[in-house]
Amino acid sequence: MAELEVAKSTKKIIKTAVSKEHALWHKVKEIALEIAIIIFAVSFSIGLHSWSEDRHEQHEVAVFLTGLKKDLQKDKLEMTADILAYENQRRTFSYLANIPKGEHPSEDSIKAYTPFFYNFTGYGGNTGRYEGFKSSGKLGLIKNNELQNDILDIYEEKIPMLTVSTDFYKNQKLRFAEYITENTVDFPNGNLAKVLASDPVRNRSSIYLASVNQIIGKYRDCIIKIDNVIAEIDKEHPSPH
Repeated sequence: MAELEVAKSTKKIIKTAVSKEHALWHKVKEIALEIAIIIFAVSFSIGLHSWSEDRHEQHEVAVFLTGLKKDLQKDKLEMTADILAYENQRRTFSYLANIPKGEHPSEDSIKAYTPFFYNFTGYGGNTGRYEGFKSSGKLGLIKNNELQNDILDIYEEKIPMLTVSTDFYKNQKLRFAEYITENTVDFPNGNLAKVLASDPVRNRSSIYLASVNQIIGKYRDCIIKIDNVIAEIDKEHPSPH
């Protein structure tokens, strides 16, 4: 439509300019009017295109944020379960770290805590949607700067820091498991109690494995930030009732 108006006005300008029927002042007014029509038509076309493009981009943002909210809700459930697992780790290895010298753990304690010797807990991560949106260069389309910054904070700072901590812990846990495996005869009925009361187990439990407060703190920081982002998404895009 805008192209048609521009073409019509351009033809009229040319026709007016070469016409010998009208005075110069009349030609100037006619040409000025047609130029104004061209400017308006072009501006309107550009504005309409920009509005349409912005509307499409914000639809993409809405779809992304709606999906991200679901990812974060799943992450929160996983992280809450992980915190419980690390609290079990703390109880288990606090017990081993505090076995008095010369004493062995009781049979009941071994049965209670053995299940936690070989399990490994770490954040699995639902980052695919975020990484895809980021790699397409569309994170900047989120107009709410606070929301955009909080999303970046979760995926670029909070989660990577959590992963570093849990990976280090899993490495120490693996060394513990290897020591138990290599030094125990007839597991779990042989000399397991003696091995669990040994200095290497006590030291590793005390220095590394019972010290999970930092990891739990990082999980809780993530959950707080997740709650903030979900609340901000709900403000921007309320769920239909």
